[in-house]
Amino acid sequence: MKRVGVCIAGLNGAVASTLVAGVALLRRGLARPVALISEPFVKSHTLPRLNELVFAGWDPRGEDLFTSALRNQVIDRERLHPIAKELANLKPLGRSVSSRAAARAIDHFRQTHKLDTVIVLILLPTDENTAARAYALAAAETGSPFINFTPNDCAESKLTGIPYCGRDGKTGQTWLKSVLAPALRARGVRVTGWFSTNLLGNEDGKVVGDPVKGRAKIRDKTKLLADMLGYAPHHHVEINYYPPCGDTKTSWDQIDYEGFLGLPMRLQITAQYRDSILAAPMCLDLIRFMALAHRRGARGPQTWLSLFFKAPYGTTTHDFFQQEQMLTNHLTSSP
Repeated sequence: MKRVGVCIAGLNGAVASTLVAGVALLRRGLARPVALISEPFVKSHTLPRLNELVFAGWDPRGEDLFTSALRNQVIDRERLHPIAKELANLKPLGRSVSSRAAARAIDHFRQTHKLDTVIVLILLPTDENTAARAYALAAAETGSPFINFTPNDCAESKLTGIPYCGRDGKTGQTWLKSVLAPALRARGVRVTGWFSTNLLGNEDGKVVGDPVKGRAKIRDKTKLLADMLGYAPHHHVEINYYPPCGDTKTSWDQIDYEGFLGLPMRLQITAQYRDSILAAPMCLDLIRFMALAHRRGARGPQTWLSLFFKAPYGTTTHDFFQQEQMLTNHLTSSP
């Protein structure tokens, strides 16, 4: 059995603890593989099965994963109970963000667990650019496929020797925008304004709600609309830290547009998303698909995975339906 290692930068965060706990629950048959795009391709494309994944990572908190999962309050304690011991046995490899130390840890992890490959996944808080670049460099030095699920700058131009993908996971509000904007364009109406706001109360919300630290997130959420419509309407995006929301993000969009004879119309959409519950299966999909890219000897940006990201490396295509076709074409071209 070929096993795939996953080294997560930000192991004690909400998305990482939800991802690892989710895989543990799925392995035991205590959950169904809902929201996993990769699942239908596991057998046909020999993607990693759940029991072939081995997790590790880094985090300055130094917590075991059971403690992290409880603190993050995404999955309730009762549901975590059957996998508590498994999660408690997983702790960060260390707290250092030195690229040299991270590279040594990756090599040791690969050798100790006899892994076919190790994938490096960035789930650090927004604005931790220095740390993100260090882990990216460690991935390049060890020949490890690299995933940047954050808005952080990972100096991706230096990653040409490995397959990599990113940036900034397209989980909820921006995903909906990438679906609606092409539909409005196809209908022939003209969007005059799009106002987007959301409330988020987890640790990520605390960071991205900051007007300085959250600039990269706002940038990624803002710039794709003009590319999809072909023109730039008035477009306002804001993120607000609101602790009572916890991991459940509430978003509100008002879309103003002109219809036939120039008459104004309006859409208003309110949605609630469990932020980490959206992100975790996307990360699992990306791990599986990047393992496939590595096996095929791919290098550079994996543009076929652009539907997972707000600001995908190597392409300016943001239309979700075009991105879906890119993914489908790639997977159906060869197993």
